[in-house]
This record gives sequence, structure tokens and C-alpha cells, in this order.
Amino acid sequence: YGMPLLPQKRFDLQILSASYRSIFSHLWDARKGICAATNSWKAALRPLDTKFQGLLTLLSKYQPLESSPTFGAGRSSAGAESVRLEFLRFILSGRSTVVGDASGALDQFFTRAQMHDQLLQREARGVEAAVASVEGMLRSRVLASVRAVVYRSEELYGWARSSSKSNIKGGDTGGEDSSSTLVDPEMALCLYASSRALFLTFDRCLGYVVEARGRVRDLLAWMRGTAARVRAWGTAADSVQRKNARNRRIGDGVVRRVAAFLSRPMVFSSWNGNGSNDDMDHRVLTECVIGMPLSDFFVTGYSQQPRVADCDKENAALHGGTKCIRSLESTVQSIFRICTVLFDRPRSVFAQSLNTLDICFEVEHSIMAIHTRIGAGPHATSGGERDNMSGFFLPKINKKDTSIEECPFWTLLARSIGTAVEFIALPGGTGFESEFNKGYYLRANLMIPEGWEVTNIVFYGDDGISSLSPDLNDDAKIREGRQSLGCMMKFIDPLSIEVREELWVFEYEDVVFQKFDFERIHGEVTISATKVGKDECTFLAVLEDETSDAIITIVPKRRHISTSRGGSQVQKQRQQVNLCGSRGTGGVVTFGAPTSLDIFDLEEDENNTSSGEDDDESSQEDGSTT
Repeated sequence: YGMPLLPQKRFDLQILSASYRSIFSHLWDARKGICAATNSWKAALRPLDTKFQGLLTLLSKYQPLESSPTFGAGRSSAGAESVRLEFLRFILSGRSTVVGDASGALDQFFTRAQMHDQLLQREARGVEAAVASVEGMLRSRVLASVRAVVYRSEELYGWARSSSKSNIKGGDTGGEDSSSTLVDPEMALCLYASSRALFLTFDRCLGYVVEARGRVRDLLAWMRGTAARVRAWGTAADSVQRKNARNRRIGDGVVRRVAAFLSRPMVFSSWNGNGSNDDMDHRVLTECVIGMPLSDFFVTGYSQQPRVADCDKENAALHGGTKCIRSLESTVQSIFRICTVLFDRPRSVFAQSLNTLDICFEVEHSIMAIHTRIGAGPHATSGGERDNMSGFFLPKINKKDTSIEECPFWTLLARSIGTAVEFIALPGGTGFESEFNKGYYLRANLMIPEGWEVTNIVFYGDDGISSLSPDLNDDAKIREGRQSLGCMMKFIDPLSIEVREELWVFEYEDVVFQKFDFERIHGEVTISATKVGKDECTFLAVLEDETSDAIITIVPKRRHISTSRGGSQVQKQRQQVNLCGSRGTGGVVTFGAPTSLDIFDLEEDENNTSSGEDDDESSQEDGSTT
């Protein structure tokens, strides 16, 4: 295949990859912070939830369900309304007949052992500290990530707008059209609007957390003072209970603030997307008592409907003119979906611009490996000799052809066919574009020694794809690193029935290819089964003094893997080969009982270790088995 759009969009891809990595990493960090804040919020209010649940039980026993249907309700919102109503009546009327039978329930609630002054004081400090930690967690773990998402989305939207305008201008002069734009400006704008909505929602949530801290502090102070006052009722004027009640007396401002948020409705109502607010199981009892159901911000699928005074015009515009705020979790999920669509567009754009060439083979193969090499290109015509063309792939052919020397890059295929390894080189460049129906490929046969079998093929070296455009300067010289071909070989001795496995690595720069023309039919090219004579093949020799009728003989570097007796155990084993050209090492993992890993130094000189027993001993020293 050919990808002409890749060099044109290489700078755009750098911007996209940085934005993709930054946005998704910050979104994941924000989601983790939100989950941690949710757990901390519920854990901070759990002691008060236990107390208020006990109060609901008392109220349901002291007052019949017919006169107060909300008593004993299982839902947090309904039970919280009962607690809020009784607390407000107690503040306004005290132990008067207006309160009725509920006054006895409140007297019993405030005189419980759990409402002891010292115990309540320690508990109040713990609750206040835990609620304060929720605010600190949101500021430290979520705020920076949300701001980074807004900044990145705004930057991405501006870049998408500028790229779109440049493509429109270039379309008039034969430049790129809008179909090759990697980012849709409208989708980028949607991402920017959603990220701003996330920031506004988080800012509002943070403000509500601060307000909730004040309400919790006032409520705990009022409960502590009221508990001391209730314990002092009916005692002597100079009793210890009276003295403690005077010391625990709270200011009028605290009472007014508690009465204010108990008498007002909740800061915002929540709905589950179907227009009903019946399902409020995610709310905890204490946050409903103080009128700040912050759990709505942390639950998926819920939206908050704030009071009219809290709805600013900017927020209404971002949400389509409605006075609704989505929860933090819902907004984060929405941004994830938008990012998935936004960053999937480059894949589709490159897929449409991809010039593919389907290759069919007349002869089937069992193993195949694919590699990419950089061609000599214009460097081959600069007067340099072949010996000086290191760092490029310039295949040798039986007839001189300038088109081969000018090819910019090659796709190499190595496949096992019977007793040979077929080597195919496909030229890259304009020859694979859809308007060209004719082309050529190079082919060579590597004959393996008798009795040996190829079990795996792996290319060894630096892939040419990573160095197609590494420099902004077009005249920069591109050089490849080590390049070889590795084959896993197996030999079964017919006499001793020993199974010997080795790793063969050899350079293929001197392999002589033959040129074959092909004709493209319906986007497919067929590699014919043309037979090649032995005098036109390359022979892989085990020993250096081994002779053959082949045009060239190559002695590979050999690394011993294993030697075993009998073929039953070997058949059950599975091997995986990995070769690293940049480090000059190779590894073979053999899965079985036991599983072994052999690591080799493939660049060590093997001039003295290519014959007989000497090769076996040195090969075993090169490999390390774990």
C-alpha cells in the first residue's frame, strides 16, 4: 500500500497525537478524582446519617403514619423532609403544643448516649475535617485536569478552524479539499463547548461544597447546643447541666442560618432524564437535610435544575437555553464520546486516501514475514558506488535497471515454500497508485540445506517506516541500521532421531533478484509460480566450504536453541521469536514444560564458530535460558 497523505499531514498528526494524549489522560484523572471525592463525601456524612436514621425511627413511632406519611419512608429525600420540618418546628416553637407528639421524639433524640457532649464534639470535628478534605480533593485532583481539558479543547478548536480555512483557500488553487481535513471544526466546537460546560459545572459544584461545609458546621453547632439545653430542662438552676447549657449556647446568627436553610427548598432539584425525580436512591440523608444534595453531581444520568437566581446567561447558552446543569460524571462521559468521534476521523481520512495493492499467491505458504526498507531513491543517481550506499536497500538484479535504483522505499516479503524461502521485493511510490495498472516486483529463492525445515521467519533490523520523514529538511540523508533476516530452523537426525533447533541470521544485501512484471486486475496482483533454476538461486550453507550450483552462497550466523530426542514432545512446544536490530539482540521464547527464554547477541563475530561441535558449544554460551 501507499499513503501519500502521511507526509503532507505529518505536522497535523503531531498536534493531534499531543491533544489526544493530553485530553484523554486529563479526563481519566478527572474521573478518578470525582470517584474519590464521591466516596469521601459519603464517608464524611455517614456518622450524621446514622443519627438521622435513628431520629426517623423515633418519629415514626411517636406519630402515626396516617398523619405523617413521610415518616418511615425509605427514600433519603422523603425522610430528610421530615427531619427538616421537625428541626424547624423545634427552633421556632421549642417544646410547645404546636410540635405535638414529635417533641417527645426530639427530646429522646437529643438525650441519647450518642449525643453526649464530648462524643458529639469529637464527632463534629471529624465530620468537619472530612467535609473539608472533599473540597481539598476536588481542588487538587480535579480542578487542574478540568482546566487542562478546556485549554486543550480550545487550542484544538482554533487549530481546526485555521486548518479548515486554509483547506478552503487551497481548494480554489488546486490544493487540498475539506475531505482531507483531519478534524471536523463543528465537532471540535462541540468538544470545546462541552469542556466549558464541565468547567462551569465543576465550579458550581465546588461552590456548593464550600456552602455545604458552612451548613454542616452550623448544623453540628446547633445540635450540640440544643442537646445541652434539652439535657438541662427540668434541672436545678445551679446544676451542672444548666452550666453546660450556658457554655454551649450558640449565637443568634447560627440559629438564623440553620433556620434559613431548613425553611428553604433544596438548592436544586434533580431528575433522571425521564422527567421524574422519584428515584433518588443515590442521595444520602444528611445532604438532603442541609439542602445540598451534592451526590447529584457525581452520578451518571442526572441533571441539576438550580434556582433561577443561580442560572447565569452563559451557562444557559451553553446548554441550549435551558436552566439545567448536567452532572460531572455525565459531562465527562459526554466528552469521552465526543473525543471518540473526533479522533476517529483521522483514521477514516487516511483509510480513504490509502492506495492499497492486494497480493495473491499461486503457491501457498505456511509462514510469512513482512518488512519495509528505505530505497536509494535520488541518492543512487548522484554518482556514488554501490559499496558506498550503506543505510539503503538497493537490491541486486541480473540486469541493470535504473527504475530500481530510483525507488524510494521497498516492501519485503519472505515466505516459506517447501525446501526454499521465497524473497519478494515490492517497490513503493507512485507505482501502487490506483491509476497505474502495471508494475513489477523482484523475486529470489533461498535454498535451505537438505534435512532442515523453516519453522519461523522474522526480519531483523530498523523498520524503514520509522525513518521516512524524520527531518524537516528534504535533503537530509536517511540511514538505516542493521538489517538481516532471521529463520528458526529444525533438523531431525534420521539415525538418532534427535531434533535440533537453531536460529539462523544472515544479511540479504547480496541476494540476486529477478524482475517480473505484473498487471493489476480489480486491484489485485498475482505472484505467479514461475520456477527458478538452481543456478539462479541463493544457497544457505551450513559450512563455509560447502559448495553448490547456486549463483551465491550465504553462511548464516547460527545460534543453538535446543536439542531433544523424539518428536512427540517437540510437537507440543510453541515458539515465539523477537529480533531487535537497534540493540543487536534476539530472543526465542519456547512455550512448554518448562517454558524457556533464550537471549542471544547477534552481532558477535562468528568466524570461528561455524563448524561442527565448536559451533554447538559457542552457541550454547551465547544463549541465556531462564
